[in-house]
This record gives sequence, structure tokens and C-alpha cells, in this order.
Amino acid sequence: MSGPTTALFLSSDPLSILLSAALIRAQAAIVNAHLTAEQLADRNEETLQNRITTFSNESTSYEHQLQQALLQAENNYAELIALANQIGCEAQIGCARPVRPETEDAEALTTYVQALQALNQQCKPVLLAEAARRAEQLHEGTETTLASTAQQQIPRRIAERLLQRIAHLGHIPAPLQQLAQQLSLALPGPHTDMLATELRLQVQQLLDAELQRQVQEAQAVIIEQSLKDLGYQVEEIRETLFVEGGVVHFRRSDWGTYMVRLRIDPKQKTANFNVIRAVAEGENERSVMDHIAEDRWCSEFPALLKALEARGLSLQVTRRLEAGELPVQLVLASKLPQFLEEEQRVQQQQLRQRPLQ
Repeated sequence: MSGPTTALFLSSDPLSILLSAALIRAQAAIVNAHLTAEQLADRNEETLQNRITTFSNESTSYEHQLQQALLQAENNYAELIALANQIGCEAQIGCARPVRPETEDAEALTTYVQALQALNQQCKPVLLAEAARRAEQLHEGTETTLASTAQQQIPRRIAERLLQRIAHLGHIPAPLQQLAQQLSLALPGPHTDMLATELRLQVQQLLDAELQRQVQEAQAVIIEQSLKDLGYQVEEIRETLFVEGGVVHFRRSDWGTYMVRLRIDPKQKTANFNVIRAVAEGENERSVMDHIAEDRWCSEFPALLKALEARGLSLQVTRRLEAGELPVQLVLASKLPQFLEEEQRVQQQQLRQRPLQ
């Protein structure tokens, strides 16, 4: 039995977290593409029929284009796997590869190509950034002071190389640009060594901050998708949840007025789970169902921990109260998210309460 529960986020491998989120986004892109295609087909049946006729008249050209796209997508995926193999995460990428259709059906092949393209689009930037980071670490490990390598690496080249490390961020802060310019114009010596060290430090701090931001966004994506995969309805989760903190509510469609509130504390790196009950204004009665709702959540909580851990996000329970040790929190329904089934139930209740004319 379990009442309010607090769990600590354990240190995780950033690459595993980022790749898990990338795979989730890739799958979402595929689903959205299919939904969009179906909606367009429904709204533009006549236009679609005309396009099918055109493809039939130019079947050779269409099939040729599809085969080219297929070849390109599989080549890109092969490059992705080769890069993942160098980094040591090919298993995580490989398990997400879609199965190539056994038939040459155009629709099935198109879906397969779209899946490969989405996988490459979402995962490749993560792997390239990790490869660059590791390459730079190797370089830094062999680099000596500027004074002893002045013949090979003049200050300007060092400044350019350090700025290149953050070129993918798009925007370089003005103070950092100024420091790089000072280093570029300096002559070899102790003062220039200090400038190079300071520039290197600021570049690394900027990269670390960007990596932390990406990981925090990825954690939010992982939590939301893991809850949905387990069958919960989930309030939309902000990407800044792990930066600013806040609450997220989720429930099953048959839970009635009960739901679970998840509160994230980014400073303490903790997550607090507790069952709440939506009530109307002025309602404060306790219910024997409160205890049952907490027991039900207790039985389901381990599955969530396993789902998160499978995606690289591990939690360690640090505090767990027994069911009923604290009363279930009562929250005004007007201050809680309205899920689809709940909205339909409220509308039906309002219709039943309308007086007959």
C-alpha cells in the first residue's frame, strides 16, 4: 500500500536519455505523417483519385523515384548505424529499425522509407554531437600549453578551433566572441595561455549548459511517452518541466474523479507522486474510495519505474507513506485538466440535469 511517494532522479547517461527522446520523436513524426495523409485523403478524395490516375500513367517514373528514396534512406541508416557503432550505442538505434516490407507494395514501402527518414533525422544530430564531444575530449587530453606548441598552433587557430566547437549552437555570446578575438590577436606567451584557458573554459560551460537543457527536455518527453505507453491520459508536459519545476496530472479513463499528481523539483532532482480527487466547490467529504485509489496506484507504480528505466531514466524511491496515512488531497475540479472522457461525462451530466421544456 502506498500514499504520497517521493523519488530521486539518479544520474543517467545523457546520450541514452537523448537517444530515447529522439526515438520517441521519430515515432511521433511517423504517426503524425500518417494521420495527416489520412485527413488529406478524407478531405480531398477527388484530388487524391486524380493523383492516383496520374501515378498510374507514370508508374515507371513513380516507382523509380520511390526506389531512389528507398536506397537513400537505407544508405543513411547504414551511416547512422556505423556512427552509433563507433560510439557504442548501436543496440539502442538498431532495435528501433522498422522492418522492411516483404512485398513491393508502394504504400508499404513509402511508410518504411518515412520511418527510416524520421529515425535518421532525429538520431543523427544526437550522435554527431556526441562524436564531436568525444573527439574534442581526446584532443584536449593531448594538448599541452600554448607556449610549447606555438610552432604548430598559433593563437588564431586555437581560437577558431574552440569557436568551431559551438558553431552548431547558432549563436555565440558577445563576451565569448570578444575573448576569442583577443586570443586571435595575441602573441604567444603566458598572457595568451591565460586567454586560451579562459576561452576553453567558457566554451565548455556553454556546451555543458546546452547539453543539460537538451537532457532536461528529453526527460520530459520520456516521462510523457512512458505514461501514455502504459495507458494513462496525460496532461501536456512542458519541455521546461525539469528547469522550472511544476506539476503534471495523469489518470486512466475509468478512474472517475481520481488522478495522480506528479510534482517535479528540479533543484532537489526529485519527483513526488500523490493521488488526488477532483471535487466541486464546497465539497470536502472523505470517501472510502480514497484508500482504494491509493492502493490501485501503488500496484501500478512499479511498472512506470521500469518503463522509465528502460529508456535510461532511473528513479530511486526515497520516501513512501502508507495508504491512508495522509488523507487524499481534494482539489477543485476547475483547477485541474479536463480529459476527454471526463469532458464527455460532464456534458452528459449537464444534459440530464436540464429541465424538460
